[in-house]
Amino acid sequence: MNNRQQAPISETDAAAPSGGQALENDITRGTIGTFIAVVVAHLLADFMGTSVWPVYKTLAGLDVAKAGWIATVIAMSGTAMQPLFGSIADRFGPRRVILLGTLLPSFALLLGPLTDYQTTLDRMLPSLFGLSGFYLVVFIILAAGRLGQDMFHPAGAGLAGSFSARRGSTFLAIFIAVGSMGYGLSQIAFGAAYRHFDHHTEILLIPAAILWVLIWKWCQPAEALQSQRMSVMDSLRSLRPVAGSILALFLILAISAGVNSGLFFLMPEFALEKGYPDWIGQGGAFGFIIFGATVFMVPMGHLADRIGRRRTLIAMTILSAISYHAIVRLTLPVPAFILLCILGGAFLGTVNPLGVAFGQRIAPRENVSIVSAILMGWAWCLGGTVPSIVGELYVRLGHNASKTLIWLGVANIVMVLISFLLPQAEGNTN
Repeated sequence: MNNRQQAPISETDAAAPSGGQALENDITRGTIGTFIAVVVAHLLADFMGTSVWPVYKTLAGLDVAKAGWIATVIAMSGTAMQPLFGSIADRFGPRRVILLGTLLPSFALLLGPLTDYQTTLDRMLPSLFGLSGFYLVVFIILAAGRLGQDMFHPAGAGLAGSFSARRGSTFLAIFIAVGSMGYGLSQIAFGAAYRHFDHHTEILLIPAAILWVLIWKWCQPAEALQSQRMSVMDSLRSLRPVAGSILALFLILAISAGVNSGLFFLMPEFALEKGYPDWIGQGGAFGFIIFGATVFMVPMGHLADRIGRRRTLIAMTILSAISYHAIVRLTLPVPAFILLCILGGAFLGTVNPLGVAFGQRIAPRENVSIVSAILMGWAWCLGGTVPSIVGELYVRLGHNASKTLIWLGVANIVMVLISFLLPQAEGNTN
């Protein structure tokens, strides 16, 4: 990731006073528009794409096991390329990657009206790889959306995290928190449009287009200089001194992403099984979990910058494991369940930004995009196998969502144990 678009970071930054003056040292007025643009772009990218798939598969009455495999194949094929996109952003600048990455996910908003043409598509298009014509078109739409999301995230996270060395966790937390807002609202807005506009979810393209134009105008990071450009292999080789730490972070974030994706994927079936109202399963619980994560991310990022990223990350892995099991094991009145989702989301959603910020801090500053790609892309790629696993397990366990999610929660224990292997980051109190 090229850092030339931000104010230069020097050794004196660590000793700079806190407060407004310190922020002025890290961010100049010329970069504020770019930071706002990349944050809004994250909201837009996470609002669309595969984010709507869990609720759409339930609203459209699709096969759960088949939907799980589609989600897994798309996630693994797309996120595996994130380091490539990260390297492209590091070498040539992030603007083009960010713009295209926020455009492609908008195709997912066409899924709603596509439901009414399922029979027609099955008749007109041949089956391929076990998928009928309708499922093939759905697959292509989701694949394009996932490709865009995977293009955007390493460039966007690398840019956001490089605005400040001292306050990297805080700025990255703001970036991820706003993206989580889009992620949390995606299923609620998509489901509402699907139900109230007779499946015409494409109406959401209007506000999406307005936001994209604003991003195109405001996102103006400096392009990478030729002398700073590194190949993908050179970027990866530069990470050898911190390979063990990056691997530990990768496993932590992969488990966190996998457990969360499994929970979100089966949430409609889980809520129905528990006897909660339909709106809880069709985006409500998901939205409350993401709301809790969004509210909590920035304060936790600030706390990590003050008391240490390592100890904060360890605490969040423990609390996220506890809150996950509380959500899937307890049967509560609706108000209590809502509060549990918000509190649980505060912990479940904090592991990722803290882990990425930790990785950006210990890695060479010129490679923050490719580090973000490894910790977000490859980690999400491995975590993306979970929907297919829980889909098959759900069927084998007699369509019991609660039991399936309890078994999935065993992975949280491994995540907590790995977190204690993390080293002390230079410049941190712990």
